[in-house]
Amino acid sequence: MTTLFCARPTTPNIGNDLINRATRDLLYAVFGEETSIVNISAFANGGRGGLSAAQIYDMNRFADGVVIGGGNLFENGQLTIDRHALRSLRTPMMLIGVSHGRIYDAVGAWTHRSDSMPDTEARELVAKAEIAMVRDHGSLAILQAMGVGHVEQAGCPTMFMAPNAPGAPCDGRVLLSVRHPARMSVPPALQWRTPQDVRRLADALRDVYGDRVHLVCHDYMDLEFAAGFPDVPHLYFDDVDRYVAALRGCLLNVTYRLHAFLPCLAFGAHSIHLSYDERGKAMVDTAGMGTWDIDLMTETDLVSAVLARAAAPADYQRLRTQAADGLARMRDLTLSGLQRFAGAVERHRSDAKRR
Repeated sequence: MTTLFCARPTTPNIGNDLINRATRDLLYAVFGEETSIVNISAFANGGRGGLSAAQIYDMNRFADGVVIGGGNLFENGQLTIDRHALRSLRTPMMLIGVSHGRIYDAVGAWTHRSDSMPDTEARELVAKAEIAMVRDHGSLAILQAMGVGHVEQAGCPTMFMAPNAPGAPCDGRVLLSVRHPARMSVPPALQWRTPQDVRRLADALRDVYGDRVHLVCHDYMDLEFAAGFPDVPHLYFDDVDRYVAALRGCLLNVTYRLHAFLPCLAFGAHSIHLSYDERGKAMVDTAGMGTWDIDLMTETDLVSAVLARAAAPADYQRLRTQAADGLARMRDLTLSGLQRFAGAVERHRSDAKRR
């Protein structure tokens, strides 16, 4: 039996649970259903977690392989790394679906986050990995500019979830996935404009779709924001199965959240992405769906831009069909990387038996 330790973001955000679900499914597909996957927090708390000294000690003792990802682990201070202990990691390690991106500063220029992983740490992390796969071209460019080598652009695991079956039922709901403006790293003018945008969007969508419009909260901080719209029902998901079911069954998803757009793309559900940082914009573009991304920094009439795309589901599906070959190539690259990692795990196990 193979035991894999998976260091993943554990912040209270249903998107992280979705990424973990999709990553787990890929691991089972390559390593087999009998594989034991031990999920740990990417951030150390109480000594263990991430790539802390105590956690690496356990990995060397119990794990056949270590998986880092997916998620925004090159920033947000989410991945704990003890650089000295990392050098002693003997178990093969792989990075999957990780990202790095810039944000907007107060005047609207690109800047790196203050909690981004230091260049030297990023180089050491990737150098230690048997396989290193980032999700989008923006992440790849940033790491290459750092001098990080042998990184592959392979997409996000959520892009490879199974599509809806033909004729699958639609519940008719229109989902507006929000993000609390205080958590958006954008110039103050856009931050303060966001509540007005959401109000105008909700009203415009209700003019078309009636009471089928719902706000969707991805983490508990969004609940405070959604409470400012008491006339619009909101949904909060603490269970990934319920979240997946809602996305699969929706008529339309308009989203400030990348991990509402990407699974909808996989399922075939109509979705429109609203971007406000490099991570989201670069990933949607990498997926071949850039036309269905609305850049909040440059769009002057958000409501009209959304309604125009909402009224064109056939255009969305044509764009999705055009993007299919690129998505298939990234899926093949991801599976190839996992198979190479499985080979490294097997060699490690064989060497351990000989010792």
